[in-house]
Amino acid sequence: MGRTGNGVEIRPNSIRLRFVLANGEVVKETLGVNGKPLPPTPSNIKFAMRTAGEIRRKIEIGTFTFFEFFPNSPRAKITKEESQTFATLADFWHKAQGRLSEATRDQYGTAVRFWKKLLGDMTLVKDIDHKILVSKIGGYPWSSAKTHNNYMIALRGIFGLEYRGVSAMSNPLIGIENMPVVKKLPDPMNIDERDKILSDMLAKYDARVHAYFQWMFYTGMRPEEAIALRWSDIDWVREVVRIQRVRTFKGGERDGSKTHTERDVDLVPEAIEALKTMKSHTFMLRGKDDDQAADIFQNPVTGRAWHDERSQRDNYWRPTLKRLGIRWRKPYNTRHTFATVALMASVPPAYIAAQLGHSVKMLLEKYALWIPANDHGTAKQMLAAAMRRNSRNSRNSSLEFPQKTRTRPKRLNIRKNSGRRDWTRTNDLHDVNVAF
Repeated sequence: MGRTGNGVEIRPNSIRLRFVLANGEVVKETLGVNGKPLPPTPSNIKFAMRTAGEIRRKIEIGTFTFFEFFPNSPRAKITKEESQTFATLADFWHKAQGRLSEATRDQYGTAVRFWKKLLGDMTLVKDIDHKILVSKIGGYPWSSAKTHNNYMIALRGIFGLEYRGVSAMSNPLIGIENMPVVKKLPDPMNIDERDKILSDMLAKYDARVHAYFQWMFYTGMRPEEAIALRWSDIDWVREVVRIQRVRTFKGGERDGSKTHTERDVDLVPEAIEALKTMKSHTFMLRGKDDDQAADIFQNPVTGRAWHDERSQRDNYWRPTLKRLGIRWRKPYNTRHTFATVALMASVPPAYIAAQLGHSVKMLLEKYALWIPANDHGTAKQMLAAAMRRNSRNSRNSSLEFPQKTRTRPKRLNIRKNSGRRDWTRTNDLHDVNVAF
């Protein structure tokens, strides 16, 4: 047996670490892997020395836990719940989200940093009770209900990791609900606005900018779907494009659409026209791999595929609306414009839903306001006529509600019986029996 001088003891078949806790207690623990002692090989000894230094550092800043370094130690089982800090639990939860997209993990990372600051990195999990959470969450000046609710997803995940099974009922977040969010109606452009925007872009900007927005107006695609399209996704014979990937974050891509499914979108002549415009710019290019087709849409300034939708919005969309005096709406409203124009033209809702990647139920809930418009105001006129018929000036209308015939109320029926006195009321307001 020997010592290295750094709190590492070399034993015949194992390596033991010696360190001093914050309360002055001297502790010795054996390093292990999968429940077995770590053999004293040269590489393992170097690892033990690094681990000893990490333990000392974490003891100094107050984040050391036996469970992290010695999960099979009896001390870990006793002190895991008592010594775990919120920062340790939150970071562990965030690392466990590797299966999610990079964009979602980044958003969760922002939320985790926020909660660590609000609740305190060094706060022990066992000390965070319901009252503390109600006070901290309720007292924070949230910028919006949506931000609050999004951050709560991460916090629920963090505490859900700690409080599981029989301890789930002890979760301090129980009873803390999301803030109500007002569901805003879609705010599409009308056909005249759409045509003015496209005409102005064609006159003022590179043809690639006009082609991109023409595509968006006439396919109803989400921006993250359109900017990830490749020429290999186009079926020229059937005039169909397959949505099979999205560009989500910092140029990263994942398969499927926003709803994690693929779908085919039929192309109208205006969409085909946009493709023909782009063909001379990107069709002969190659993708990242030699056997991969190039992206369809291209930023005319960089000569590369669009990174996201911000450049299109800030450099082209916003100036165009301002120049034309059109009320501001986000570029995402090209999708709403596609849906509402189609509905007002009596295109079957099930077909539109399939084009957009919605369920029919969601489509009807979201765009119900625009469905009656295809009757050219007939339904509205019928409603107005119905209201007039029921007004004072149309008492003799055939649709007037019938008047009830007045009847004399029934006389009180008083029956004399033996026993205690009691009131019994029937469903008839005029039929009251008094029992004696």
